[in-house]
Amino acid sequence: MARVDPDDDSIERFVVRRYAYDPERHERRHQVVAAFDNHREYMKLISKLSEDLKRRRAAGESVDPKEHFNGVALEPGYRRRHAAGHLLSSASRHGVSLPDAVMDQLELPSNMGFLRSVSPSSE
Repeated sequence: MARVDPDDDSIERFVVRRYAYDPERHERRHQVVAAFDNHREYMKLISKLSEDLKRRRAAGESVDPKEHFNGVALEPGYRRRHAAGHLLSSASRHGVSLPDAVMDQLELPSNMGFLRSVSPSSE
């Protein structure tokens, strides 16, 4: 299997996740299982893990009814864009205007944008 680092933001990666109870955080959440640079290997692992979960349920093992496996494809730069979007959202919530020099460098996620106010020029 062509496993890769799920946090390597320089490559396209397919991340397999398990949704289950996390006793350390006392909540259900998505937990990274593995990441691949190959879609076929990614789908193969999701199928294998899902079948194993189905088998354990059928055998009567104690399994959280909401537990499941899924995945997400992450493009190169996803984490960088996500962090920039988080910065802009936080600043906006707190009424802070980011300097133009910072705004010019932010690469935002495709579902996010911003408007700048332009002061009228004095002639």
